[in-house]
Amino acid sequence: MPKVQFIFAIHNHQPVGNFEFIAEEAYRKSYLPFLTELERHPKIKIVLHYTGILYQFFEGKHPEFIDKLKKLVAQGRAEILSGGMYEPITAIIPDADKVGQIRALSDTIQRLLGYHPQGMWLAERVWEPHLPTCLAQAGINHLVVDDFHFKQAGLHDDELDGYYVTEEQNHFVKIFPGSEKLRYLIPFRMPEETIELLKGLRSSDNCNRLMVMADDGEKFGVWPETYRSVYEEGWLDRFFSIIEQNSEWLETTTFSEYLQKEPARGRVYLPTASYMEMGEWALPPRAMKEYDDVLSQMKNSPDFERMRPFIKGGIWRNFLAKYSESNHMQKRMMMVSSKVHDALAKIRNNTGTIPSMLDHLYQSQCNDAYWHGVFGGLYLPHLRSGLYEHLIQAEYLADAVLKGGQKKTSAAKPISWLEIEQGDFDGDGREEVMLNSERINVFIDPGEGGTIRELDWKPCSFNLTNSLTRRQEVYHTKIHEGEKGDEGSTGAKTIHERVAVKEKGLQDHLHYDWYTRGSLIDHFPGPDATLPSFLQSRYPEMGDFVSGEYQIRNTKKNNEISVALERKGLVSENRVVLKKDISLLSRTSNIRIQYRITNESKNNLKTLFGSEFNFSFLAGDAQDRYYDIPGQVLEKRNLGSQGETDNVKQVRLIDEWLKITLTLAFSEQAFLWRGPIHTVSQSESGFERVFQSSLVMPIWNLSLQPGQSWETEIMLKLA
Repeated sequence: MPKVQFIFAIHNHQPVGNFEFIAEEAYRKSYLPFLTELERHPKIKIVLHYTGILYQFFEGKHPEFIDKLKKLVAQGRAEILSGGMYEPITAIIPDADKVGQIRALSDTIQRLLGYHPQGMWLAERVWEPHLPTCLAQAGINHLVVDDFHFKQAGLHDDELDGYYVTEEQNHFVKIFPGSEKLRYLIPFRMPEETIELLKGLRSSDNCNRLMVMADDGEKFGVWPETYRSVYEEGWLDRFFSIIEQNSEWLETTTFSEYLQKEPARGRVYLPTASYMEMGEWALPPRAMKEYDDVLSQMKNSPDFERMRPFIKGGIWRNFLAKYSESNHMQKRMMMVSSKVHDALAKIRNNTGTIPSMLDHLYQSQCNDAYWHGVFGGLYLPHLRSGLYEHLIQAEYLADAVLKGGQKKTSAAKPISWLEIEQGDFDGDGREEVMLNSERINVFIDPGEGGTIRELDWKPCSFNLTNSLTRRQEVYHTKIHEGEKGDEGSTGAKTIHERVAVKEKGLQDHLHYDWYTRGSLIDHFPGPDATLPSFLQSRYPEMGDFVSGEYQIRNTKKNNEISVALERKGLVSENRVVLKKDISLLSRTSNIRIQYRITNESKNNLKTLFGSEFNFSFLAGDAQDRYYDIPGQVLEKRNLGSQGETDNVKQVRLIDEWLKITLTLAFSEQAFLWRGPIHTVSQSESGFERVFQSSLVMPIWNLSLQPGQSWETEIMLKLA
């Protein structure tokens, strides 16, 4: 007699760059207790996915967990899914890396568990129609996405009790729909509600009808309040027990087993999609607010469920338009991937293992820091820094091969090089410039203020200008609501339902930038500008240089490369020419910046001029990360402090944890502003303030007669 088939699939992941103590907490509160509970119910079958980051964590810190997984596999109780080794958004990485990442995780699973996976987990369920070709080439037979994908293709609930086949260029994969209803029920509502939903599939026909729950494993213990409800109050034990008690009509299975029992329901071609919430998060703020309004209105309609599949948000790639920092990282990753594969072709590595430069590349493709929704993601500096660390290392090793002709992927004997690369790196229709040496990368955007977008210090594999522009987010309007708390509420909630504020007065930190954060930003502040107003982006700007377009000219000598930037603009209706030359010297860790400002108007020009830098040393309050100004005693000197200092010739930012000292030396004494840049964002635990960078701006008081010029030099030194 056919039974209702239930697939319980959980996906477990920790991002590249995350703190080890977070992985340890997730292990203690979710990964281990889940398997321990599963072991107590031998009739339950499960589908498990762990990313390569977690397999490395288990292997290094908890090999006993690997033994538990091997036992479940040997008993035939668990199907193990493959996927991208470091959980990339598969659709937006190069095809060779799609295949390579999946094979890398499949090989890891084979080595550790003796199991060859044929199914995979698709990161954030981001599906695009071209994927079957690469998935099939990587050895993937089947995968799961949300039922929302299928409904957008025109299918209905009564057609989603099995699986479908799709293809691209005659490469075939089988796709299962995961139930959105079950995602919201499990583990937040009583187990009996899930059983009642499954009962609706009971049928007298000769078909094993299927329902799939596929979602994050961290919701079983890591998400707020879930450890108490899932384990201490026994939700998971009751859930497994109820399934066992209804075994006469209900049984758990796996994707692989179900494929052997039942044929496909048919052929399907899914549109570009992810789960419904992702489509909302990917929209720009104004459209996101309009989307929310429409959705709220439609929920009151009796036809909402029927119309819902046709209420679509954006697609994942919209994040690359919504956040310039995300786009920059993704385009840098594409650039580095090209270099890495060119280098591998040059050394013809055929050992069957992942060379270190390729592994660094794969780690830089981890998805979390490329986007932002209810999770912190892009807003978390340590996650962005983790990606840049691996990008920089991968590029350095590739450059060592491509520029030095080395037959290995090691940089034991560093070679020296200087190179200027120019092109439309970020895909905005305008060219950017990169100065590249064996020690430093400098990315310059002439089209937007001649700003330094990225400054990499290769000896520490660290991007020093990894800040984030402060933007208005739709959820900022909920902060006051969150400060009231969830009084009277009981039980665990999904992260989509929770509203919590982690700090009182958070609304006082909601400041929005009118230009993109970076370094070497040219300001002409009005006489009423103050440090507090500047930090809040509410000051008078008298010039049009901050985001204006600069003309460029590149020069290269034997031991020096330079970019000369020039803009003719206005300062308080006075015609001004601003020139700045950025030079990188061979075998040094110095960047020389030379300014020349000329008054081309017929009037005297009296103005303030400042050059803004933003340095991202990750911790604003740590005692081992601080400012040092020779000859000055700073009352507060941590990198999150705020202050004004006159007659400054030099300022140092010291990070003892990273072992980096950054020095700015000025040829002309300057008045120095310094202060923290914080963003306010949401994460699964609530709304929070996040330290992004230390703003440092030397300011000079200029008085220029018609035709007169002023010059100064800034030396940026790294050690």
